[in-house]
Amino acid sequence: MENKPNKFDKILNSAIKIIGQKGFHGAKVKDIANDAGVADGTIYNYFNNKEDILITIFKVKLEEYVNMAKEEIIGIDNPEEKLRTLVKYHFKVMTETPYLANVLQIELRQPMKELRVKVRKHLKNYFKLIEKVIEEGKEKGFFNKELDVYLAREIYFGTLDEIVSTWIFKGGQWNLLETSDKLVPIFLKAFK
Repeated sequence: MENKPNKFDKILNSAIKIIGQKGFHGAKVKDIANDAGVADGTIYNYFNNKEDILITIFKVKLEEYVNMAKEEIIGIDNPEEKLRTLVKYHFKVMTETPYLANVLQIELRQPMKELRVKVRKHLKNYFKLIEKVIEEGKEKGFFNKELDVYLAREIYFGTLDEIVSTWIFKGGQWNLLETSDKLVPIFLKAFK
């Protein structure tokens, strides 16, 4: 017998796949249930509605992402190298999980303001991680002492967000990991 956490993960992964393929508004709970191999009603043992599924995807997957990103930079003392590692990690995750990339990039721009606000709040730990690296760069003299951490974070996140969105909308026509090698020097120059 399958236990609840495994069934939850199965449903969540199916939701990522279906929403990644069809978009939030095109995805149906029935499609998610079929893909997960569960009865339609089983979904409601874990989620209140389709909106709750989307919010949970952001909550769970962004928490996993941030925890893994922190692991990636453990043991790196140089803030510039941390930034380089975080950019590569971001592009690696987006490349390796295309359905999740679609959900994170497209559904973050929900036309329904209430839903967009609920989804975006789960980005705050990612933002804190970026800010911490930028702050460390200032403290250690790698970045300009006058650098506005919030503005630098917005430049960093906004750039990655736009690059991945364009990559998705153009059907993944180029190698995101190669892009990171070109992008990091631009950030470093801007932050000096």
